[in-house]
Amino acid sequence: ILASVLGLSFLVRVLLFPLQGYQNDMATFQYWFNTAARQGIRPFYTVLFNTLGWVDYPPFNVYIFWVFGSLAKALEGYGVNPANIVKLAPNLFDLATAGLIYFFIRKRFSFKLSITASVLYAFNPATIFIGAVWGQYDAIYTFFLVLSLLLALSSKPKLSAAAFAIGLLTKPQGIALAPLIAYVIFRKNGFKNTLYSLLVFVATIFVVILPFEWTNPVTFLSRIYFGAYSGYAVTSANAFNLWGLFNLWAPDGNFFILGWVMFGALAAFVIYVLHKRFKVSGDWLVLFGAFMLFFAFFMLPTRIHERYLFPAVSMLALMVPFVKKARAFYAIITATLLVNCAYVLYWLNLGNPNLTGDPVVLAVSIVNLVTFLYGSLLM
Repeated sequence: ILASVLGLSFLVRVLLFPLQGYQNDMATFQYWFNTAARQGIRPFYTVLFNTLGWVDYPPFNVYIFWVFGSLAKALEGYGVNPANIVKLAPNLFDLATAGLIYFFIRKRFSFKLSITASVLYAFNPATIFIGAVWGQYDAIYTFFLVLSLLLALSSKPKLSAAAFAIGLLTKPQGIALAPLIAYVIFRKNGFKNTLYSLLVFVATIFVVILPFEWTNPVTFLSRIYFGAYSGYAVTSANAFNLWGLFNLWAPDGNFFILGWVMFGALAAFVIYVLHKRFKVSGDWLVLFGAFMLFFAFFMLPTRIHERYLFPAVSMLALMVPFVKKARAFYAIITATLLVNCAYVLYWLNLGNPNLTGDPVVLAVSIVNLVTFLYGSLLM
């Protein structure tokens, strides 16, 4: 039954592949795929920095570009659209996340509850749109973050640390979950295992980046992460969040510091509540805390893109069969994420206008803000 669910979800996604994603993104991904397939993994960043002057995706993506780029290259003579191969990768990882959700819940509860949670994720319209229509890669780092959290909850700290490292080496947005992963590992396994997990985390990073850079890994990574981040020094990069109520694409200035202070305060509050109620509420409070961290990362810092609420859906899918209040969050977050991404994609393909003051932006931003405040009160 699980195989049938995932197969049907995959079919739905494949049928959506021909729909137009963001033209610039698709062209960039195809160029990266082709570069990785033809040049190999080792010279990937050197080639792109020399030809384009920039590349903002961390190293683990290059392995994915190489695998799927090689597939696209092998299918060149068979009339396969390279854009469909680009979209294939995130959708496979999205289905893998649906499988993780099923197996995690199945170890604890009935088949009915497990398959329900998996279906809610596999057929979520917002995640399907982002992966199958837009062709974005948020599903990949989400998979590793979910895997890391579920391994931490299952008292497998070293594997959790390795998965979290790969998540960060896929997209830096995974940093939102860092305090929660660290706390759960420490609470369930003690200081000694936490220290070993930290060593595994560092070792995993070095193993992944070794083919690219072995002389100065810190400079190598900082160039990729901070170079990309500094390129979006704006209040909101089309995210309908707190800053979307006021101004999109405006220089963020000191608001940058304010945004991170607010996120830090919320993260500290989540860890404090979790520490006080861990023995009583256990795993489900951890999942809700993870959801709130993802939500806060989308709502509070500046420089946030429209898709950064994506990982929150996985946490809600895990909770919906058991926590009644999570069902309203699931419906609202799915709706606002879908509207945010679909509306932005429509205007991007028409010429990338600044949507500041647009009534849809204001309405969705207000709904997100009210929902976020309500979630904070429930912690």
